[in-house]
Amino acid sequence: SADDQYDQQLRSPSKMAGGDGYKMRIYNESGRNICGDFIGVVMEKALKMGESNACMKRIVAAPTAGSCGVIPAVLLSYEKCFGVTEDECVKALLIAAGIGAVIAENASIAGAAGGCQASAMAAAGLAYMQGADSEGCANALALALKSMLGLTCDPVCGLVEVPCIKRNVSGAVNAITAAQMTMAGIKSVIPA
Repeated sequence: SADDQYDQQLRSPSKMAGGDGYKMRIYNESGRNICGDFIGVVMEKALKMGESNACMKRIVAAPTAGSCGVIPAVLLSYEKCFGVTEDECVKALLIAAGIGAVIAENASIAGAAGGCQASAMAAAGLAYMQGADSEGCANALALALKSMLGLTCDPVCGLVEVPCIKRNVSGAVNAITAAQMTMAGIKSVIPA
């Protein structure tokens, strides 16, 4: 996977990306990351996925190449840190994919036009893995998506590197906070 085969020496052809996933891993291992183990791993994986994409490694563009780190960072980190079965992770991915398909059909797949769909998809998948029903998954996606609306998406040099790679971290952490609000019983005023 892009995480297991991450190479901190690689740099993207533009030289704007590479090595930050390694820096995050070292920082996490130092014990100074106040975000805790789970969020720290999520941040690291989001960076690694985005950088692997920029360095022409094989990734899954879900829903886009620019946001490729959000869903795997959230769902695979949860699977690893909390011992969720692979089957449950696959079900969460199916939920995320279904939500992505609905958003793509009815709104926009472009983050610049419709907010970060990957964050909404990951929020719903994570809520599912934590035991949310379909209403809870929809609420998580609504909380995540509305928190990402209005972001200007103007990639430097037309490449999905800057600001996209670091924005993967923001989208992943946003997904987690949306799922946690949902699990706490907090409802989005604006429904999915």
